[in-house]
Amino acid sequence: MLTLTVFLSGAVLMALEMVGSRILAPTFGSSIYIWGALIVVVMAALTLGYYVGGRIADRFPDLLAIGLILAAAGTFIGFLPFWTNRVNFLCGQLEPRAGSLLAAFAFFFLPSILLATISPYAVKLSSHNLSNLGNTAGRLSALSSVGSVLGTLVTSFFLIPLTGVRNIIHGLGLILLLLACLIFFRKTVAPSTAAGRRLRWLSRAAFILSLIVIVLLLTTWRSGLLRSPGRTDGVLYQKDSLYNHLVVTQSGSLRYLKFDNSLQSGINVNKPLDQVFRYTSFLHLGVVAKPQPARVLFIGLGGGSAPVKFLHDYPSLQAVDVVEIDPEVVKVARDFFALPEDPRLRVITQDGRLFVEHAARAVARGEVAPYDLVVIDAYSSSTIPYHLTTLEFLQAVRKTLAPDGAVVSNIIGALAGPHSGLLRAMVRTFRAVFPQHYIFPVYGWYGADDTAEQNIIVIATMDPQYREKAVWQKQAEELYAENLIAEDVPSYARALIDDPRVTQGEWLTGGLLLTDDYAPVDTLKHPLL
Repeated sequence: MLTLTVFLSGAVLMALEMVGSRILAPTFGSSIYIWGALIVVVMAALTLGYYVGGRIADRFPDLLAIGLILAAAGTFIGFLPFWTNRVNFLCGQLEPRAGSLLAAFAFFFLPSILLATISPYAVKLSSHNLSNLGNTAGRLSALSSVGSVLGTLVTSFFLIPLTGVRNIIHGLGLILLLLACLIFFRKTVAPSTAAGRRLRWLSRAAFILSLIVIVLLLTTWRSGLLRSPGRTDGVLYQKDSLYNHLVVTQSGSLRYLKFDNSLQSGINVNKPLDQVFRYTSFLHLGVVAKPQPARVLFIGLGGGSAPVKFLHDYPSLQAVDVVEIDPEVVKVARDFFALPEDPRLRVITQDGRLFVEHAARAVARGEVAPYDLVVIDAYSSSTIPYHLTTLEFLQAVRKTLAPDGAVVSNIIGALAGPHSGLLRAMVRTFRAVFPQHYIFPVYGWYGADDTAEQNIIVIATMDPQYREKAVWQKQAEELYAENLIAEDVPSYARALIDDPRVTQGEWLTGGLLLTDDYAPVDTLKHPLL
């Protein structure tokens, strides 16, 4: 019985930690802070749990005590989904580091302490003499670690993609409660001391309560209340993939795709070619830099509105390649956002960096033609894949470009103020790779006092000669007049920043050069000071 208890408690603890990232992500995103908060809370709980477990094991060396611990942990975990949304909302009002740490503490500190007490308790109950204490402790520690490995593997590789997070948490609670009931059922010897009698009485009460909780959780689970708490009218689809919590909602004729806490894409189902988000229209400024493109690469799919619009608007396009790391996003784009089956459209399920590096080598060998445009739309307000921001990545992107090609990147940031560090760093990194760069804030910029975060389109070109704002406007007007671009690029071109406070001097040189060795994008997004 102890062997099974140690194994399952280790598995449940790590499974809870893995699924914990998905509990926090809808409010706090998927930044490094999430994992930092989870690891800090769990390690602190383990430290305290090991200590407390050793103390109470010496005082109450009885298997029934382990049953009580498992029953308490199982009840707490089983009912987590009833209140996580509310706590996440309250903690989300705080700064991301403090908020995620406080939420992780509220959700995982107590159950982690309880589960950590099992190992020292098991060592105490299994050790009958000092001669084999080391062997006993080592065997049980190894068994707990095996459980932790399997709990991590099964949860992250199989359970999260196959079923909802709430179902997993519900199942973890039920495992502990059933294990506790098994202990209560099998352990029937009456303790002789007063403390032992109290323990037996508590275990009987806990046995009854555990059965009641199991029935409640199973009934609630079957009725579907736990599978979809907080769902509102308009939710068409939601699922936890390997990478995101995906939610598709609809309000009127507008349909949206959301990753965790960030809106990713939108479509007007009555007018699918209308761009719901203004920034996707600004992506067409890339065609001003490189008119009549033949080959375009998109890194990041979302709902697919941008590549679909490009396919419709530019007859010159022979191929549009879209790289998306999450296969579930591709499925959602086809099922809910009218992503077409077009012979010119190729969707590749792969990490964007890996694809670019392979493509760069293929272009160098002459196996494929270079791209006229590369559109990077893989960043969100909370999730920034650092390996898609670095000098080395952009150098690989440059190798995939035609000599007169351009890169168009959508970045969420600020041009001034404490939250401008990420944009300045990315612009400096672009500048280190490409001869010219241009900054187009989607909602305009009103000087040094304008510190608002927004979508900012950065266009980098291979042209050694800088294009003045007047040149951009003239070219945009000509292409628009000739119907070579359907979007209103003349008005978008007027957003080009030509303020010397941004185009030169301290603003530009003060940015950090992002490299594979050092790219603190989360800290730049949410500065410590």
